[in-house]
Parts: sequence; C-alpha cells; structure tokens
Amino acid sequence: MEQRLVCDTVRDLFPMYIDHMTSDASNGSIEEHIGRCSECRTVLEQMREPVPVETAPEVAEFKKFLKKSKLDIFYWIMGAAAVIAVLTCFIVNLAVEKRLSWFYIVLAGIITGYFPVYVAVNGQKHRILKMLASLNACVILLLGVIQLVLYYRMGIGGVWFWDTGLPVTALWTVLVWTAVVIRVKLHGSVLTALAVFAVLAVFGNYQTNVICGYYKDFGDYAENLVSNGLGNVVAAALLFVIDIMVHVRKGKSRYGK
Repeated sequence: MEQRLVCDTVRDLFPMYIDHMTSDASNGSIEEHIGRCSECRTVLEQMREPVPVETAPEVAEFKKFLKKSKLDIFYWIMGAAAVIAVLTCFIVNLAVEKRLSWFYIVLAGIITGYFPVYVAVNGQKHRILKMLASLNACVILLLGVIQLVLYYRMGIGGVWFWDTGLPVTALWTVLVWTAVVIRVKLHGSVLTALAVFAVLAVFGNYQTNVICGYYKDFGDYAENLVSNGLGNVVAAALLFVIDIMVHVRKGKSRYGK
C-alpha cells in the first residue's frame, strides 16, 4: 500500500517534472524513485512520447470540412465580385450608349480570368495542364468577342481575327505547349521548360511580327533579333545555369558531400 501511494504521488508530479516546473529537491526524489521503479519509469517514458495530432477519424473529417468551407468562401467572394463587375458594366454600357457593346468584351474578359482558375482549383489531376487548356480556349473566345464587338457593334477597325488574331494565338499556344510537353513527358524541370520557352520565344517574336506585317526587309528582322532575341537567349542561358546549379546542390545533399 505504501509503495502504491509513493508511485501515485510521483506519477502526479510527472507532468510538472517533464515541463521542468519541479524543484531540485523534487527532481532528486523523482529520479531516485524511477531509478528503482520500472513501472514508473515506463509511465514517464510514455508521457514523454509525442502525441500524434490526427489520432481520430474526426480530425481528418474536420480538416476536410474546413478546406471545403474555405473553398466555398473563396467561390462566393470571387463570384460576388464577378457579378458586381458584370452588372456595373451592363448598367453603364446601357446608360451611355443605349445598347450593349463593350459590355460583351468585359464579360468575355471576366470568363477568361475566372474559368481557368476554377478549373485549376477543382482539378484533381493535371491541374496545370487543364488550366492551360481552358485558358487557351478562353483567349480564343475573348479575341473573337473583341473582333465582333469592335467591328460589328462599334464600327472600329477591320476584320483581323482570321488573318492576325487566330494565327498569333495558335503560334504562341504551340510554343507554350512545347515547353509544357518537355516539362511533363520528358520529366524536365520547370527551369528547363522556361529556358526552352525563352529560346522558342525568339522565333515566336519574329513570326508574330511577320504575321502582323511589321517587317519590311531583313534589316527590320535583324534589329528585332538583337533587341528581343538576344535578351531571350541570355535569359535562357541563365535559366539553364541555375537549373544545373540546383541539380548539383541536390546531388551533394543526397550523397552527403
């Protein structure tokens, strides 16, 4: 009985002992006791072990609930902002011009900004790929709406969608997806994909100017190559160097060198 009372008293002091809140005299008594009492020593070791945070299924379910709630709040805020912007532009456009014109451009622009984000947030796999694909589709939609509104509703400019807008968009879509394929299919790093895109952008800049009719002779091309192309090449070289340095550092960390 006496031994049981001593053990109970010592165990009652364990929480304060672990938190270093007991006196030196108490520490000596406790350490003397656990030195000869294996049961109390085992209890102390168990109390010192870290307690896992997610020990019950309710914790995981509560985390999922919080995550879903945050997403719902995000959707409501973004949706409310979009609705306010659309209604404001709708009212202003009608009030100023007595008809709808540039309102359609604003609406298409909001869809272009919101829809890819929605796809990325809700995607389970390949979120970036899905976001880029939806962004490509939305950009083409936006350009088409701009063309229709400016030319047919507002009488501004000519018909440029088929000759300029769509070819330039298709060109840069191919360049972007080339870098993405290198990143995904060839297991390249993000820095490598960016470096490849910087090199491809040299051709993209040149071809864009050709499509838009900005080049008249080879001199114009050479001037653009120096001003834009050289900068892209330097950027690509820097990205490659950084990528190599990152891989070297990872290799040293992995092998402890």
